[in-house]
Amino acid sequence: MKKIFKLLLLASVMQPALAADHSTEATNKNEVGGFGLGALIGGLIAGPPGAAIGAVGGALYGHRTGEKEDRIASLEKQLHDRQIDLTLLQNEFTQTQAEYAGNLQKIATQNHQATLEKLADGISFSIYFRTNESHLESTLAPHIHDLVNLIRDVPDVKILLEAYADERGLPSYNLQLSHARAKSVQNELINAGLPANRIIQHAYGESRSHANHGDIEGYIFDRRVDIRLTLNTEA
Repeated sequence: MKKIFKLLLLASVMQPALAADHSTEATNKNEVGGFGLGALIGGLIAGPPGAAIGAVGGALYGHRTGEKEDRIASLEKQLHDRQIDLTLLQNEFTQTQAEYAGNLQKIATQNHQATLEKLADGISFSIYFRTNESHLESTLAPHIHDLVNLIRDVPDVKILLEAYADERGLPSYNLQLSHARAKSVQNELINAGLPANRIIQHAYGESRSHANHGDIEGYIFDRRVDIRLTLNTEA
């Protein structure tokens, strides 16, 4: 029995060196080391039978340790690969988000422009004056204030005033009268809170009169100021 124990003990000492010459794998090293350690401990505890059992148990322990280390290395590699994938996805998401925001801004700008164009095309009205008068009727002021409230916060929208006079009287006088009528409307717009630089005015006097000569009732349509919205600052 002592000889068997000595042989097992010798094998436990010699086996790691022999295993090192034949394999470089981490799992084999763990198995060999476990075998030798198990045999030594088993021999000390229970003699030759314990040495044999300990050697087998040590080999199993070394094998399992090698498997765990391989598994850990594999998981670490998978984690590293997932981190790379996540970084790529984050970069792609950031780029997509930026493109989406840019497209939204573009659409919002286009919609804003389209809305302004519809607003400018959809609002226009005329204010009529009595013969030889240029002052604004008090009943018309609230309508002008409502218009200003509508567009005050839309700086792209301007107000264009086009003033006229009927054919009666001298052309120079009628031109001056149409200027005075435009000025009267402009003052009310400013009083309502619209900046003067958003008001464009043109006076035409009698040059664009449409009433037939001598048509007293028709002359009223020539004594007017047309108010319309525009996006064109050079209108």
